[in-house]
Amino acid sequence: KKPGGGTNPGDDKKPGGGTNPGDDKKPGGGTNPGDDKKPGNDTEPGGSTKPGDDTEPGGGTTPGGDKNPSDGTNPEEGDPPIISVIIEGGKIVIGGGNTTDGGDSATGNAPGMAGEPVFTGTANGLTTARTILQMYDGGGSPTGRVSVTVVCEERAYTAGVADTVAVANAVLKPEQLQFVQDGGTIEIRINVTDISENVPPQDKEVIEEAAEAYRDELPGLTLGMCIDISMMVRIGEGDWNTVTKSDEPVEIVIGIPETLQEDGRAYYIIRAHDGEYTLLDDRDDTADTVTISTDRFSSYAVAYRQTDGADAGKCGLCHICPTFLGICYFIWLAVILIAIVIVILLGLRRKKEEEKEGENG
Repeated sequence: KKPGGGTNPGDDKKPGGGTNPGDDKKPGGGTNPGDDKKPGNDTEPGGSTKPGDDTEPGGGTTPGGDKNPSDGTNPEEGDPPIISVIIEGGKIVIGGGNTTDGGDSATGNAPGMAGEPVFTGTANGLTTARTILQMYDGGGSPTGRVSVTVVCEERAYTAGVADTVAVANAVLKPEQLQFVQDGGTIEIRINVTDISENVPPQDKEVIEEAAEAYRDELPGLTLGMCIDISMMVRIGEGDWNTVTKSDEPVEIVIGIPETLQEDGRAYYIIRAHDGEYTLLDDRDDTADTVTISTDRFSSYAVAYRQTDGADAGKCGLCHICPTFLGICYFIWLAVILIAIVIVILLGLRRKKEEEKEGENG
């Protein structure tokens, strides 16, 4: 069966189903939720007394109305890991307290130790994963918290963020960090939803146009499934706020469904955002996942092409151009051009020396 056919995960469900926020609207639609309201209105998260109200990312009202995205019934195993963090140089960094994983004492291999990136993602049939960043002040006392949650309701594939702290830094403004430092709580939620059967018309057109355009350099490129990646933020007990663009790129990890996995396949991600398409490189070397770096949250397509092992000779830099002896063709071209220039310069230098010798003779 073709990818995206009747057996794809999520075929019998509409995106946004169940208790997810915005269940009455299609994710990734042509217009952002809250377009009919001005940012900073009376539904802004945190009300008029919360810091950073006038600069909240993705201003407007949250899809789903009065429903809280945390009110769903998605299973989540045990207590979420708690990572101790502080603010340093205007950014959240790991340190300051005792990092724990599910309530246990931290060990040298615990997430977040030694500054290692903290992954937050679904696995083992779970649809929700959460990591809590516990803020500490300069005196080592706990203050506020930032929680980062990833929701992927389809059990046929997984989703996550490669660096939880980087996500918080990419989304939160200085005044919001201060709010947490003063003891407040901020929640960040990333939803990954299969929309293969309900792609917004504009995004579907853009994705198909992109696939056609990239087939010149990626012969046999085939569209597999389409997903919506959305992000929301809530300050304190305020309303959820949609974020369509972050200040910095974040790394999203998408598991390839088994229905699309096959030996000799290379996978790609096509992003459709505001009527434009972008081909995003896979930033990991894992066969059953695709890791992308993005600062925009909208519709994405997982595409693939059959390489039959030829992909072993694919450039490790751009993952597109071929290689010779494991080195990118463009590098070989640059080396050849440099060699030609050197030969020409040596020839000119020798010619000048010969002319000079002739004049002296």
